[in-house]
Amino acid sequence: MDRNDAIERKFTRFRVLIIGRANAGKTTILQRVCGTTEVPKVRDKYGKKRGEHDIENEITFRSNPRYVFHDSRGFEAGRIDELKKVESFIAERAKARRLGDRIHAIWYCIPMTDRARAITTAEDSFFTRCGTSNVPVIAIFSKLDGLDPVAYGQLRKEGENKVDAKSMAPERSVKIFDDGDYVRRLLAMKYPPQDYVCLREMDKENADCSGLIECTAAVLKHETLEKLFVSTQQTNMELSIRYAINRQATCYLPCCV
Repeated sequence: MDRNDAIERKFTRFRVLIIGRANAGKTTILQRVCGTTEVPKVRDKYGKKRGEHDIENEITFRSNPRYVFHDSRGFEAGRIDELKKVESFIAERAKARRLGDRIHAIWYCIPMTDRARAITTAEDSFFTRCGTSNVPVIAIFSKLDGLDPVAYGQLRKEGENKVDAKSMAPERSVKIFDDGDYVRRLLAMKYPPQDYVCLREMDKENADCSGLIECTAAVLKHETLEKLFVSTQQTNMELSIRYAINRQATCYLPCCV
């Protein structure tokens, strides 16, 4: 048994810190990732049921208990005390002896319901002041469908009828996002995210969150973490299959010289 196999046997849960404003759709995103509509269970580190207002509390779903989430809660105005609480939590978890107790990825949610205020003081504070101790950060631009009314209005002004404008709005929303400077602003900050993804209509049961899953898998640098993350997937079997094929190819590659 190699070292990675030994580590893998010791922990079986992938731990994510999710950050964002109250209207960012965080819980809905977690439900889609776990393929459920159930209310999450919230417990403290001793396994006792708790409320949701402590970053230390563990959030899990019965549908996929191999995910463990932590929610920053109330990360609204970028206040120094809120930022310090998040930074301290990340730093303390990074020092944990057991790999399973550390934070493995951070998902930072930025709702696009108000494009003029997409990047607020909270985002400026986090990405310019909060180092994440090598934990990869994914910026999630959530509720991209919040741009659909703007897109619809543009299309109507351009002469499209109501039916066509409605059907074309999602694609135009992507263009509106791309034309904005949201990603550029984040990447220019001291501690930029490793990658970003746009999500829309996560409130629908058949919503597609595969972009977030694949994005997260791509930024994981620890082989054991990557393998663990892929193994937790119940909503993206394609990723699991592709990972298995790539791993098998890597194993046989040295023999092909």
